[in-house]
Parts: sequence; C-alpha cells; structure tokens
Amino acid sequence: MTYLLVKILHLFAAMAFIGTLFFQVLILTPAGRRLDAGVRTPMSQALGQQARRVIHVVAFVLYGAGLTLAWPYRSLLADPLSSHFATLLSLKILLALLIIGHYAALIFLRRAQRVTERTMHLLNISLLVHAVLLVICAKTMFVL
Repeated sequence: MTYLLVKILHLFAAMAFIGTLFFQVLILTPAGRRLDAGVRTPMSQALGQQARRVIHVVAFVLYGAGLTLAWPYRSLLADPLSSHFATLLSLKILLALLIIGHYAALIFLRRAQRVTERTMHLLNISLLVHAVLLVICAKTMFVL
C-alpha cells in the first residue's frame, strides 16, 4: 500500500510540475505578448511568485517520491548499461539532476539580477523539454 501511495504522489507531482511548465510555455507567454507591458509585468510577477510557492512543494514531493521509488533499484546504477531498465533509470536520474541544475542556475541569475522575460521563457522551454524526456524514459522503463 505504501508503494502505491508513493507512486501516486510521484505521478500527481509530475503532472503538476509538467502542467505548470506547459502552461507557462504554451499558454501564458504567448498570451502575455498580447498585453501591454504595464499589465504584463505585474501579472508576470504575481504569477511567478505564486508558481514559486507551489513549485517548491511540488518539487519536494516529486523528488522525494522519485528517490523512494528508485531506491530499491540502486544496485543497477553500478552498471547503467547492463540492461534497458538500468540505462533508462540512469538517464531518468540524469535528467532529474539537470532539472535541478536549471533551478540552481535560475537562483544564481536572480541573485545577479540577470533574469529577463526572455531568459525565463528559454529556461522554461528547456525545463519542459527535459521533463518530457524524463517522462518518456519513465514510461519506457517497464516496457523495453
């Protein structure tokens, strides 16, 4: 029962994470371009603050559940090319670490006050691509 609960939490957190990125990249940014800067800037700031509040909890659940689900398979990581499953698990972990790297870069850029709308848009596109690739790995792990 605990395994099922962790798997469901992981699934819901992944949906929330990718859904947020999908919304930002494919809906919010294109719609925001049609607004005047006087409207777009405060809206973008307010949505960004709310997204950061929510995404921290989502990321904690997502990565915590992911680590819990991967733990029984840790011995496979010693030889990541030993099977399709081990290779995909290793790739999935690498993609998850790259996503964390994106957020580390964002923290650095924010502190240096070098975040622009374009920077955020490009970062969100990259995050979405990495997250989609991670999901593809996850879905093929138990098939191949």
